[in-house]
Amino acid sequence: MAIQRFDPRARLTFYACLAAAVLIANDWRALSGFAALGIATFLFAQLPWSRVWRIWAGALIFIAAITAVNLLFRSPLEAAQQALRALAMVAVSLAIVLTFDPAVIGVTFRRMGVPDRLAFALDLTARFAPMLARDFRQTVDAQRARGYELEAHRGDLRTLFAVGRRLAPLFIPVVVRAVLDSEDRANAMDLRAFGTAPRTWLRSLHLKPADYGLIGFSILVLAAGVASRLLLG
Repeated sequence: MAIQRFDPRARLTFYACLAAAVLIANDWRALSGFAALGIATFLFAQLPWSRVWRIWAGALIFIAAITAVNLLFRSPLEAAQQALRALAMVAVSLAIVLTFDPAVIGVTFRRMGVPDRLAFALDLTARFAPMLARDFRQTVDAQRARGYELEAHRGDLRTLFAVGRRLAPLFIPVVVRAVLDSEDRANAMDLRAFGTAPRTWLRSLHLKPADYGLIGFSILVLAAGVASRLLLG
């Protein structure tokens, strides 16, 4: 069973507990266990490798660079602990973030006790970045169709700066459109008296026995992190 089958609330609880345990623990044995758990969670997500290998490559390069810097100022054991902590966070973050449906972000946080205003704001925030990227791609394609030169024919620094200057004017229509869209959404919410009373959500969530099991396991993971800090230092 893939991790996508669990309720979003159970997945967020697991992510929060594992992240807290990783930050609390300060022993290489506990951190090794949490890193293995994070990698197992990533494998359990069954994400296509073609989609995530670039992210993993960048993350591993970053972890290697941070480890090299830590070796200059800390002991090898402390550097290894930081590397294990980063590896665990990267693995579980990719597993949760890349499998989370943006359409259920609002209702997920609302069912977790977050007020309607904040839950809807989180929902809109999650949708804003992809919409902004889509509008920018459309603007770039439209300008290219009109003969606007954007490609760098040479790889020198001066050419790259020239391309950056040519890209700057394209952000203006994208930002203006984003502001207008936000005003339209605000007006639509005002017309529907949003925030004056509790709201209903189109989608509903129901916890299953497996979800309760994952929540209980998440609490155990957090307890293990606290215990490792108290017992192992």
